[in-house]
Amino acid sequence: MNEYLSETLRKMNSHNFTTLNIVIGNESCDLDSAISSLVYASFLDWSYDKSSNENDNSIFISMLDVDRCDFALKTEVAFCLRECGILESNLIFRDDVDLQELVTTYQTNVILVDHHVLSKRLQFLTPYVYDIIDHRPFDKTQWKYRDGVRSFIVTVGSCCTLVTQRIQEHGLVGDTFFKEYPVCADILHDVIILDTVNFSKEVNKATPLDEDSAVYLERMIQLEDIQQGRQSKLDRLLRARSDVTSLTPSQLLRKDLKILEDIFVPSFPILVKEFLQKPQAFEAVHEALTLRSCNLAVLLGMDLNEGLKRDVAVISSCPERGDKLAKFLQEWSSPPLQLEPESDHCLYFKQLNLAASRKQYMPALNEFLIKK
Repeated sequence: MNEYLSETLRKMNSHNFTTLNIVIGNESCDLDSAISSLVYASFLDWSYDKSSNENDNSIFISMLDVDRCDFALKTEVAFCLRECGILESNLIFRDDVDLQELVTTYQTNVILVDHHVLSKRLQFLTPYVYDIIDHRPFDKTQWKYRDGVRSFIVTVGSCCTLVTQRIQEHGLVGDTFFKEYPVCADILHDVIILDTVNFSKEVNKATPLDEDSAVYLERMIQLEDIQQGRQSKLDRLLRARSDVTSLTPSQLLRKDLKILEDIFVPSFPILVKEFLQKPQAFEAVHEALTLRSCNLAVLLGMDLNEGLKRDVAVISSCPERGDKLAKFLQEWSSPPLQLEPESDHCLYFKQLNLAASRKQYMPALNEFLIKK
């Protein structure tokens, strides 16, 4: 994959192309998003090279939607790519390119992976979107794309499952790609195992499609002891994701972040309760709200050390609005989040619905904003 990445970077910097195809993951740049983008761009480039004519001059790039200086905060992404021998210097980050200039200079096609709603910052890309692969619940209120946009939106445990399915649809071509680039099969498999927590019944995120994709990839990488191999991968990736001891509260707030209008929604690989006990944690939240012009923060925590635990806190510069949102989330029923109040110091809750991740919070927050 390094060869593909370095060659694409060379073409980008030399402007030696006529058509630009950009595969973009979501703004949290978690492992699912980053790997979906990198592998799918690699596949598109590989299959294009197999079929293109000499006069056609397209490039396919993966853009990680995070600033280069913040990449180290994505501990499991950096770990996984490092294990696969992928060099950070070959990656393209959002502050490496001026997308607005590129789309006005070159014919541009945009492929969205692991999201189907563009952030405000990237909404100018809407007319250029031609393909979408996502595993979030479909939000038809935000669908502003032109007719004919290709989409593969299915609720599964991992977007890497859908990338695998899309490549697998090509039959022998897909098989050949994975045999020539086993690192792509291996890394997709890593993410499916992590996102489903090795098909945990307690987490309840896995679907038959996730299992089918994992089994297919195991055949491609010739994984011999499947159960041990899966568990070993999970253990390594969980350690990498939860190793946040060196991060400050401010960095933790940026590690896995989404912003919905004026609602700041970070997700932590530790419990919110642990985060709030860190020195200057509350100050860091209020600084982040001011810096991002946000009014509300919904902090989401998860811990897997002794069985799955989840918690949430609502913090606001406007206490009345914070109270309204907390009450709204407690009453939300699609699905019920089962929030149990635990503190008078702030709006802090244990989350009893362990299957509900940020994906289940986003529709609730969208609804809250509509009704405000």
